[in-house]
Amino acid sequence: MKHFNIKRRQAGFTLVELSVVLVVVGLLFAAVVKGQEVVDSAKSQKLINDIKSTEALIQKFVQIKSRMPGDCDADGLIDFAVDQVNRADTGNTTRADLYDYSTSQKTYASAATVSTENEGCAQINGTAYTTANTQIGANNWLNDLKLAGLVSDSVPNRTFAKQVNEDFLFVGSVTEGTASLTSTDAQYNAIVVQNVPQWMARQVATAINGTDANSNRGRVRQLVRSASPTNATYEPLWSTVNGTADSMRDAMVSVVYYFDRIPATN
Repeated sequence: MKHFNIKRRQAGFTLVELSVVLVVVGLLFAAVVKGQEVVDSAKSQKLINDIKSTEALIQKFVQIKSRMPGDCDADGLIDFAVDQVNRADTGNTTRADLYDYSTSQKTYASAATVSTENEGCAQINGTAYTTANTQIGANNWLNDLKLAGLVSDSVPNRTFAKQVNEDFLFVGSVTEGTASLTSTDAQYNAIVVQNVPQWMARQVATAINGTDANSNRGRVRQLVRSASPTNATYEPLWSTVNGTADSMRDAMVSVVYYFDRIPATN
């Protein structure tokens, strides 16, 4: 009678196999995390580029026209109170409505259609921007750039001003909330970007200010969020959002960039 040696099948994984699986999983996890970091960095860099390219267009316009785009009365201050745009984190419908979505030909206003201080600003369809229009002074800087040949007429203002974080960039004047400054001295030309994730804002601040230690000084600052703001007041730290310290990195903030003069440090 023949005897057969029947080997029992091994059940489960060996320690070596488990180790290999864990190593592979770890490498995949590291790759995913690294990939997300790369994506985040690319988004931040695009926002930085958008801000700096907007500043470059403004400076180019100044070289051509000897005034700021949107500075209707040529007094050195852009005639749109950008600090009074709704900054509350409630969606961007109201902010979107401030921008023209048409591709109509822009023309300069005349004394017959607007008040004297607005004569220098470009208009929509030859009609002045008034309180009866949905789009008011937010468009003036872009319309000026279009009339100067620096931006294509075929791009709607709302599309041009939309940012990587799915909200909008505005150009205008900011009045600081510091009581010790006079109303004239406290007004500055600035670019304001709405609904920026905190982590992205910090990267922008680091790239432009050289640090993200404080959010109430330097060229890039974090504006206090408000549905009906009347001036520019700042959060003290980038980690403080809506008055709450150590907020989540994805919490939305409003960022102001002073491309002209820089306000005094609070």
